[in-house]
Amino acid sequence: MAAGVGLIAAPTLLGAGPAALITGLVLGALAIELGVAGTASEGRGTLPISAHAVYDRVLALGLFLAAAIFGVTGETEAAPVFAAAGALALVVTSITRYSATPA
Repeated sequence: MAAGVGLIAAPTLLGAGPAALITGLVLGALAIELGVAGTASEGRGTLPISAHAVYDRVLALGLFLAAAIFGVTGETEAAPVFAAAGALALVVTSITRYSATPA
């Protein structure tokens, strides 16, 4: 969830363009939503564990794709932010043990 807040705030703080602001808002909100959906092991509004793992990896891929697009289009402030967020998301999903057992 902290990464989602960072994705929302970082483009604004760095003075990125409107496309980066909107992309940061959308992907940040998605990251927060995934964080909230994974807080309970059962009940309404939760994701199956296998789906949660896939969505986390797809979010990381989307962040890398956004970084590549911003790099090609010359958004020099936004490209490193989204690349770093994608790398962080990929590392976190790689070390996360997705299981249904309560902590």
